[in-house]
Amino acid sequence: MEEYKVKLKRYYDAENKLTQYPSKKPMRIIALAQIADKFEMGKKYTEKEVNDIIKMSISFSDIELVRREMFQYKFINRLRDGSEYWAEKNWRELYGEYI
Repeated sequence: MEEYKVKLKRYYDAENKLTQYPSKKPMRIIALAQIADKFEMGKKYTEKEVNDIIKMSISFSDIELVRREMFQYKFINRLRDGSEYWAEKNWRELYGEYI
């Protein structure tokens, strides 16, 4: 996984924002984990708050893609109606080999 972490550095700008979404799954998971680290465990977030955290972490415009992928890869979870989001408790164990 170390080689992916090194390659992923090319995807970040001087402000440490992700400049494009990686196509390879291992690099995508590492990038999503770095965003997931910004969520506080046990805290409930609105969709706007989740979008703001993502927006501060990326320099491209597809916030919805990143939010969907964070949900799909189980970094975050949400109520069915999307009114509340939270960090999944076990994502670090789930992706321990990547981080």
